[in-house]
Amino acid sequence: MPLDLRQRLSEFSYGYGITREVQAYLEMVGFRPVPFLPNLLHEAEIGCDVYFEKPGVALLLQFKLGDELKQFRRSNLSKPAPILDKPFWRFDVDTAEDDGQYDILLKAQNVGAEVYYVAPRFADWDHYAIAFQSNEVLDSSLLMSPSEIDRKLRAQGEPDGSHRIVYDSSRVYVCSEPKRAEETSIEQIASRLEVETKRRDESIAASLGRIFESFSQRREILRMHTEEPLTDDARMLTASLPKQLGRSPQQMARERARRLENIRRRAKTEDDAMFAAVGIETWAAGSQLIAVTTS
Repeated sequence: MPLDLRQRLSEFSYGYGITREVQAYLEMVGFRPVPFLPNLLHEAEIGCDVYFEKPGVALLLQFKLGDELKQFRRSNLSKPAPILDKPFWRFDVDTAEDDGQYDILLKAQNVGAEVYYVAPRFADWDHYAIAFQSNEVLDSSLLMSPSEIDRKLRAQGEPDGSHRIVYDSSRVYVCSEPKRAEETSIEQIASRLEVETKRRDESIAASLGRIFESFSQRREILRMHTEEPLTDDARMLTASLPKQLGRSPQQMARERARRLENIRRRAKTEDDAMFAAVGIETWAAGSQLIAVTTS
């Protein structure tokens, strides 16, 4: 039976440990990272501690608590099982949900944000407590970009939908059909932030504005053709269709614009409002926004 980490550790606790260590590391290598905190929206006047005019990049961390497993069970015996040490872990991503978590993350990454799923390589509170006290939560976690998931699914010709990420202490695979994928490290993230900050020479305010606009853009989603038997030829690329929630993409964009207007009324500046708007949008999806600028 899988061990559900969520019964032992909250996503909030895990996310706090990760955010604290990422912030400390980026400060150590010369950046000025400022995490978004949702209590900002409950203050009488929204004012963020971000130097919006400085060059910077938005960093998004998506925390995932999954299951620890001892055995990999294949739904299709004709497909090979991934090579995994024991124990190993898994979490699910829904790549077909329009305006959902993965959709928001991938769109933000496509317009320049640094975006990573972060998931623990442990399944009990004691391990987390020890790692937290010794500042090793990040070292005991997987970091992986949503674009890496997208690349592997496209390489396999897999349609969007519910997919599993399985990983052990050193390897990670994107399933249905297991495809070895690449993870990253905090050192590589810091290096990318340095390169991108210099290459773009763009203020963090401009970066945040572009990310907010991306949330209302449409993303093509690879969907399965359901009128024919399931074959490779029965897959087709169509425009993303909204979930049947009674809201069109235009309505969702208008709701997003209304939220921004409400924030603007209490914000000290337009840049403060945009940071809060992007922060609450990503927080609602379970992600931590960190504005990373040069010192």
